[in-house]
Amino acid sequence: MEHKIYVKKDNMNLQENIQRLKEIMGVINEGLHDTSWENDKGYKVTLVDLLDVTEDIPVKKISVNKIKSKLLKWDNDEKEIAKIEKSNLKYPILIFVDDNNKLISIIDGHHRGQKAVRHKLKTIKAKLIPINSLPKDMRKVFKHIN
Repeated sequence: MEHKIYVKKDNMNLQENIQRLKEIMGVINEGLHDTSWENDKGYKVTLVDLLDVTEDIPVKKISVNKIKSKLLKWDNDEKEIAKIEKSNLKYPILIFVDDNNKLISIIDGHHRGQKAVRHKLKTIKAKLIPINSLPKDMRKVFKHIN
């Protein structure tokens, strides 16, 4: 895939242009296959693994206000703010819940969640994943969250 990137000549020198290009390419290259979690014993779960074992969990719309307090915040980080704005809300955020369906943690989708907050949306697509329903080897990776 070819990407064309235009930079302004008037306010940037060559080094700034190179840095801007690296930052833009970093945002473009992040995605589904780059996300993973690993515990101190070397057990690793990728986002693809997590999506595979939760494929039967339906996507629901949940209140943005319900997730606000669990979202990471990057108010003064221009690079993260750019990621927030580039995030795609057509994909659901992934939320671990306990046996009573109480929110434990947002495991994937903080940028999408922040975009929903910034754009004052009422709801966002989400998968509510009962953490205890995960296979035992996956729970080992996420046990610190529960």
